[in-house]
Amino acid sequence: MSAIQLTEVQLTNLYLLQAIRLGIEQDRVSTCRKFALDADLADQLCELSQDQMWSFIVHIGQSTLFPPRQDFMALLKSPAALTASLAAVHTPKPVPAPPLRLMSSQT
Repeated sequence: MSAIQLTEVQLTNLYLLQAIRLGIEQDRVSTCRKFALDADLADQLCELSQDQMWSFIVHIGQSTLFPPRQDFMALLKSPAALTASLAAVHTPKPVPAPPLRLMSSQT
């Protein structure tokens, strides 16, 4: 067996996928709600073998599977005692990608 060196992004993806899969096995409904998964995605994650998951992580490379929450900065700036309440009030929508700016061909 060869040693594979994973990057921080790959390790984060791997850890979160493993945590999600374990959560699905323990409490499917709650985990699907927490991670905004539908039934098909939960089934697909549970069907992956360890080798398939590792292969997926290695091949996805530096692409993160889990973008931050839309309100991540606000939560970081909030008093620690309020963060759980604030996070519960707002849905964890991912940050929208900035719009692409096309360069006009003005001559």
